[in-house]
Amino acid sequence: MNLRILESDWTPFAEALRERRDVETAGFILAERLAGGDTLLARRVALVPDDGYLIRCDHLRIDPVTINRQIRPARDQGLSVLTIHTHPGSSKAWFSKSDDRGDARLMPALLAQMEGPHGSLVLAGDTGHTAGRIWLPSGAMTSLDLRIVGRTMQFPSLSGNGHESEAWFHRQQLALGHGGQEVLRDLHVVVVGLGGTGSVVFAQLVHLGVGRITVVDGDRVEASNVSRILGATIRDVGVTWKVDLAARYAQHVGLGTRVDVLRGHLGAGVPVTEIEAADIGLSCVDRHVPRALLNRLAYDKAMPVIDMGSAFRVNTEGRLTAGAGRVVVVGPGRPCLSCWGHIDPHRMRVESLSEGDRAREAADGYVQGADIPQPSVVAFNTMIAGAAVIELLRLTTGFAGTEDPPLRLSFDFAKGTVRRNALAGTEPCTICLRNPSEQEKLKLSRDAVGTAGHF
Repeated sequence: MNLRILESDWTPFAEALRERRDVETAGFILAERLAGGDTLLARRVALVPDDGYLIRCDHLRIDPVTINRQIRPARDQGLSVLTIHTHPGSSKAWFSKSDDRGDARLMPALLAQMEGPHGSLVLAGDTGHTAGRIWLPSGAMTSLDLRIVGRTMQFPSLSGNGHESEAWFHRQQLALGHGGQEVLRDLHVVVVGLGGTGSVVFAQLVHLGVGRITVVDGDRVEASNVSRILGATIRDVGVTWKVDLAARYAQHVGLGTRVDVLRGHLGAGVPVTEIEAADIGLSCVDRHVPRALLNRLAYDKAMPVIDMGSAFRVNTEGRLTAGAGRVVVVGPGRPCLSCWGHIDPHRMRVESLSEGDRAREAADGYVQGADIPQPSVVAFNTMIAGAAVIELLRLTTGFAGTEDPPLRLSFDFAKGTVRRNALAGTEPCTICLRNPSEQEKLKLSRDAVGTAGHF
């Protein structure tokens, strides 16, 4: 299982935990259970107050009254309870025999009061490395890995030696390092939309060795897809679902990627909750409703999303007169797609109409161009897809440093240029809380008292 937490919450919390080097320090994390069962999302963190310890030296005992006070919100809101404590002077986290005895008493008691799962973490005092474990409602125990989400992602539970070195990735590891390859093997990515861009994104993720990919698309292969979708053949036209084609591609490559298939369009046949446990989302859609849903998910569930798209204009002779593409990374610490102007409320309304209402509005002239096929060429799709996957690598492995990751890349195919974009403007946004209003600032300051994890 994984625990996802905002970097803005984790950093001050971990620093406070590691401040005392002479004794162990403890705290609590209350977490939401995301759909899918394998990811927890931190909603509240709190230190044990100094007067809450009965014993505090090289092992801990916490006053039961303090424990009850700290976990009460979990009972009220149906959250999971995670304890965390430090091992001062250590470079690698591990569970001691004293930790085992304490968890053997506490975890069954928590499971008797609340559904669970519940668990515990150890934080190495010198390095910040973590170890975690989870007790499931069945009584079974499994490991718990930490994902810290900000402008980049950190994986302090991974030690760089959790997977055997695989010969297929030797040249790749020269660039990303063994630790980077381990992150990819441990990663769960969701790809929404498997058209020309989505299929290229998916293929690159498979060849990179990403451990698990969930694919979402509600269409079968069409004749015009064969020239743009990797792995498609003329025999697939009208027969094969795009998601099944992706699963077949991964199976033929044989690098061990697990592919989960969701047939349907996001927000219609596929609820957003079906994908909220993924680590990262890749938005390869040309409709505004699923793009808006992914944009909201990036902030509500702290799941970074990489959105991509392209648009072309050709003359009657088929010559390119204008062509543009974009890659935008959204999520905690970044402006959202709405701020960038990539979500059109009018298009969302049109897309949400029934077929009958849409036909009537089209006849009346209110809907124009919504269903007109747009130019699409595999070479342009590949450029956009490659840039998006590079941003995924930057986000997860830090291969190019983490100081100044781009927010948006803008491509001009006619000129052959790519630019990094900055966002101007001071309008407040209720989705990503960019430039919050005074009322929102007041609410955030109140929520921050004694807690963290307000998404």
